[in-house]
Amino acid sequence: MRFDSWTGFAALAANAGFALALPSAVNRIWNDGRDERRTDPDDASYLVALLDDASGRCPIDPARIYMVGMSNGAAMTGRMAIEHGDRLAAVAQVAGTASAARAGRAAPPVPVPLLHIHGTDDRLAPYEGGVRRGLAGRALVWRTWGASIGVENWLALWAGVNHAAGPTEQETAAPDVFKRVWAGATAGNDVVAYRIEGGGHTWPGARRELPRWLLGRTSYGIDATTAIWEFFAARTRS
Repeated sequence: MRFDSWTGFAALAANAGFALALPSAVNRIWNDGRDERRTDPDDASYLVALLDDASGRCPIDPARIYMVGMSNGAAMTGRMAIEHGDRLAAVAQVAGTASAARAGRAAPPVPVPLLHIHGTDDRLAPYEGGVRRGLAGRALVWRTWGASIGVENWLALWAGVNHAAGPTEQETAAPDVFKRVWAGATAGNDVVAYRIEGGGHTWPGARRELPRWLLGRTSYGIDATTAIWEFFAARTRS
């Protein structure tokens, strides 16, 4: 529940009336595709199975299924958008993009609306992408991650997939938050990005203070949880 303790999604779900699933990765590390040699666990199939199981247990509208993740979870969300976007109405990522190799050969089945939030001073998931090293997993093992695609290249790729022009709107949403919108033919083609100037590997508006010495500065210029839900609530899969 650490992710929810930062984000407050459970309380939001209770108030807004949506079902919330909080899956856990094996050893808290998702197989997000950055390590091309790693085939197990097959987390993409696991998450598809989770969607099927949840849909069988709850009255879930298949046109309103969304996915959000941070860091390694954000990269896993990127992988799901590339490989299983036809199951998702929209995705949101905080402090992570996707495997550079998988993005380089991406052939998403359908356009998927994307909301992306990333700090410019993120040392663990650098804004410019590339290989990174850091602590991960239940035991906090020091490991090297495969290359991630940079934020600007990721946004450009997804704007192309979604046939979204732009950015058609640009604004300073807060003193440290710059917002851009690539508008598609419908809301189902949009790409929205929040660049957090000086932001670290953190969740903007976090409900719990994250250790600045390790993760960098947390912005309170926007509430990422609210921004993500507003983005999702306005979009359904056609």
